[in-house]
Amino acid sequence: MLITTLDAQTIVVGAGAIGSATAYWLAERGQTDVVVLEQYDLGHGNGASQDHSRAIRHSYHDNAYGRLTQAAFDNWDRLVRMSGQKVLLRTGGVEIGLKGTVGEEMIARYRKVLDDRGHAYERWDNARLAERYPQWRIDEPAEVTFQRDMGLVDIGRAGQTHRALASSLGVTFRPRTRAIHIESLPDGVRVHTADGGSVTARHVVVAAGAWSDTILAEVGQTWRTTISQEQVAYFVPRVLRDFTPDAFPVWGWYGPTLFYGFPVYGEVAVKIARDMSGRFVTHESRSLEPVPEETELLEAFLRERLPDAAGFELYSKTCVYDMPPDRNFVIDAMPGNPRVVVGVGAGHAAKFAGLFGEILSELVVEGRSRYPIEPFTADRPALTDPSYKPVFAL
Repeated sequence: MLITTLDAQTIVVGAGAIGSATAYWLAERGQTDVVVLEQYDLGHGNGASQDHSRAIRHSYHDNAYGRLTQAAFDNWDRLVRMSGQKVLLRTGGVEIGLKGTVGEEMIARYRKVLDDRGHAYERWDNARLAERYPQWRIDEPAEVTFQRDMGLVDIGRAGQTHRALASSLGVTFRPRTRAIHIESLPDGVRVHTADGGSVTARHVVVAAGAWSDTILAEVGQTWRTTISQEQVAYFVPRVLRDFTPDAFPVWGWYGPTLFYGFPVYGEVAVKIARDMSGRFVTHESRSLEPVPEETELLEAFLRERLPDAAGFELYSKTCVYDMPPDRNFVIDAMPGNPRVVVGVGAGHAAKFAGLFGEILSELVVEGRSRYPIEPFTADRPALTDPSYKPVFAL
């Protein structure tokens, strides 16, 4: 017997890439009475779902992710068909590992996953890279992997598209409404908001990125999530035509430092960043102001390796990673509280965001997922053992 009056079937906390996809997929599964609570404006730049581009590829460090990449591509292709919006662009991509560095080992691990999953790729040497993409300047011997399917997800447009489709199906978005407390009820959940209001539903999905720990602490769950402030930079190329998506790929550079970048897209500029700057912050200490030293590091890389891309800086901007101690996803119902479903992207989930939302909707509606998500449970040792030593490298 239902004793709680419900305001909605499901509440989603967070309207970023994952939360917006979850809302859409809940509506697709018949839950049109869904309320999404977002503490900022929709499409805000405070979290990890901003900007134009995120890399998508089949290569990964572990088969836990390799088993999901094809489904992620399929999910984005479906969204393109459903919406007419070009949220996925296959540019081809190269991953370059310098021999004699950790990068060579990383390329070998990525190739093993590609082989295990049966994904096509090409092994290149320096000469083949120079022939196909003469924009690069690499004197050191390198292992190069080329993937024709590699490309980018327009993550900002993807979020907008999911929200538009969800809204058309009846989902309600409440921007500038901060969730502060989840109350467990005998037959549902109540989410209290900072304005003194509340929303009651059968389930809640927490997809709040770097704010997830703060919200979940109220129901007795915290995973010692580390917040890392990261930075991207846009540079206007000296030779613009050489860096358009039909002339230049998405790329990853694996040496002592991991850099990655994109052709001209979203802005009339190339984009470059490095993974894991090591600037660990809190919500209070995080800054929206770019760090000049980081921009200088990125520019120096371009000047050395892609000199024709290193024109002038258009702008730099910051974002945040939300990382559990093992930097793996969390996709699960909360232990002991199946009405609270959690999705944590660990700073590398954007390429999976559409699929992530589909899986979270399955957990709400059906109580299980048809996808292999066992490695991402909420009761694994990295999350439950206080002595677990954090490892953030992928």
